[in-house]
Amino acid sequence: MDEDSSLNKYALMLSNRSMTVAIAESAVSSSLIVAATLGNFLVLWIVYRNRNLRTIPNQFVISLAVSDILMAGICAPPCLSVLVAGRRTFSNFVCQLQGFAIACLACVSLLTMMLVAVNRYFLIVRPQKYQRIFTPTNTKLMIVSVWILSLMEPLPYLLSGHHYEYHPGKVFCFQVLRINFYTLLGYVYVVVPLVILTACYWKVFRVLRQHKVRVRKLRSSCAFDCTSSRQVVSFEDINVTRTLFITVCGFLICWIPISIVDFIGFFQGTWALPRQVYLMYTFLGQLSTTLNPVIYGVMNKTFREEYKKMLCCCKAAESGTPRTSKSDNSQNSHPTKESKCSIV
Repeated sequence: MDEDSSLNKYALMLSNRSMTVAIAESAVSSSLIVAATLGNFLVLWIVYRNRNLRTIPNQFVISLAVSDILMAGICAPPCLSVLVAGRRTFSNFVCQLQGFAIACLACVSLLTMMLVAVNRYFLIVRPQKYQRIFTPTNTKLMIVSVWILSLMEPLPYLLSGHHYEYHPGKVFCFQVLRINFYTLLGYVYVVVPLVILTACYWKVFRVLRQHKVRVRKLRSSCAFDCTSSRQVVSFEDINVTRTLFITVCGFLICWIPISIVDFIGFFQGTWALPRQVYLMYTFLGQLSTTLNPVIYGVMNKTFREEYKKMLCCCKAAESGTPRTSKSDNSQNSHPTKESKCSIV
């Protein structure tokens, strides 16, 4: 079965869905879009309103939030329109824009997480070089470079004469199934960051384990309080590293199955998996844009407190009761260290 024939069967399945299935699929997609948009806008708003949160690690968080918002705002709505209508509803221009945006924004997220891993590597493993490399200006330049590189990722594929094709199983536009140099070149943007990311975190957690053993031995050998002893790695740095690592895990949990489905299609030369698999593929991509705000809220005390403040503001606005916040005054009178104020 050729590619066109394999896609036609999914178009038929899409149009023949029951009303219950159509409503359920549309509800899942719309819920993920709303969650991604509101959650990541909340992250940006919290960083904007709190100067203490404008730290080096949080510059990467901002970049991730922007890419997730764009993914939810540009790439997901055409998918939702297809699920609602039961057929393709957008033009070829929107199709090409969607395919281009998906490739770029997924690359932004992965490359940014690679930078996060490199940042944690220098902070934990090579701390003597950290301040020199990760200055505010250098960090901004790194992030801009990631966005430029990501915008270039689809160009070889498009300039070689290829285009994105609508996939009714995935309900969005994707690159063609045929394997050649240009279709595989984009996966260099996947393999290289994953290798760097894995190597950096492996070394980081090895150092953290060694640090934990040293601290335990130091405490057990002291007959007095040893808390005044200088520690190379602070508790805040460890917490930030763990949180950032969990964001990477969340991203990979969503995107590894996506890559597996693509490779199965490439090597089979046809789209032959059940429609539910391809739809889950799309939902996993949308889910990945919603995870980071949740992870920050679960893992970080500062972010949870900001969440509660905004929730109190909303409740006060609804009830018409003026809000008094002692925490705002105490925050101004008791500044904290940058590492304690990181979202992550």
